Amino acid sequence: MWNSRTVVYLACLLALGLGSPIAHAQWAVVDVGAIAQLVHEVAITEQSLAAAQGELQQAQQEFRSITGNRGMATLLSGIVRNYLPTGSGELQSLLSGNNSSFTALNVAMQNALTGGAVLTPQQLAALPPDAADHLQAGRRTAALLQAIAGTALTNASGRFPTLQQLIDAINSASDQKAALELNARIVAEQTMLQNEQTKLTTLYQALEAQHWSDEERAREQIVAAHGSFALRFTPAP
Repeated sequence: MWNSRTVVYLACLLALGLGSPIAHAQWAVVDVGAIAQLVHEVAITEQSLAAAQGELQQAQQEFRSITGNRGMATLLSGIVRNYLPTGSGELQSLLSGNNSSFTALNVAMQNALTGGAVLTPQQLAALPPDAADHLQAGRRTAALLQAIAGTALTNASGRFPTLQQLIDAINSASDQKAALELNARIVAEQTMLQNEQTKLTTLYQALEAQHWSDEERAREQIVAAHGSFALRFTPAP
């Protein structure tokens, strides 16, 4: 593309060439003003194009700052979240010792059963079957509750270093999209923590209900074995 100086130079050459006398030819009339105006318009056009190119680059930069993936969703990806039973079926299988999906809970529960036992296996075997079953059920419920509390405490304590990743990521949020992703990731983590707290509360209530159920079953077994105490000493007619 010719610049303005080139156009002026060519215009001058053209004016000089056409303005020299040629035998048997007419004098050529050159509108120097029109050529100068044309050169001026070309210069303005070049400036407009340069300004438009700068605006386009700025718009592209702004577009990139609000689109794309900044990788914030992968933060804290190594946290184990499903370490708690998700339903009554898994809870009952844990209580019965037939669930191998929750390794940490199983290990903690077995440790609690062993460490909290007072009666020896021989003493337990000498009890009536109903009494032994009731005692074992109470042991398992208490041991599972202790295992859940201990495992939750361990996970919560170990989460502090991983949550530091979210804090450190604040300095790396260099544009609007990164900041929005980080904010969304923090909100998602808060939601998951609230969900975990809700599950812990519900599990505690479920194990309490299991304990009450065991107590009620034991009372019914006593009544079934000995009859009603209110009528025990009533003379038979």
